[in-house]
Amino acid sequence: MISSQYILIVGGLILFSFIYQGIAMYIHSMSKKRFENENPEASIMVIKDRQFHPLGFINTLTCLSINGEPREQIMTGLGQRGHYLLPGKNILELQYETQRPGILHKWVRTSYDPQKIEVNVEPNKKYSISFDKNSNGFTFAEID
Repeated sequence: MISSQYILIVGGLILFSFIYQGIAMYIHSMSKKRFENENPEASIMVIKDRQFHPLGFINTLTCLSINGEPREQIMTGLGQRGHYLLPGKNILELQYETQRPGILHKWVRTSYDPQKIEVNVEPNKKYSISFDKNSNGFTFAEID
């Protein structure tokens, strides 16, 4: 039989994880609001990739830095990641990686070297960034 001591320990750990997650979400939302208040003209760049696939075919696009500095990632919708961009010219350092199930190995992972691209951003717009496998380059476009 499971003793009540183990039930209390597991219940306490679950309660602690809920409290920790709530505090982390609050801190993240406050930093997001602070950035929006300090930079009301900031635009949003949505990352278009596929981080989940039932069969394991995963494509991950990572923004390593914006103008030479790491920026905090934001959630822009249901499961969509993004970053704030300030108006004007921005230099993005991006990396792309694919992962798929293999035949001889459990997983086949392909990483493309980080690339720096320069983008021109207008105030209060929404943009998307994706990777084009045909040209081995990134596509930056405005979302209507």
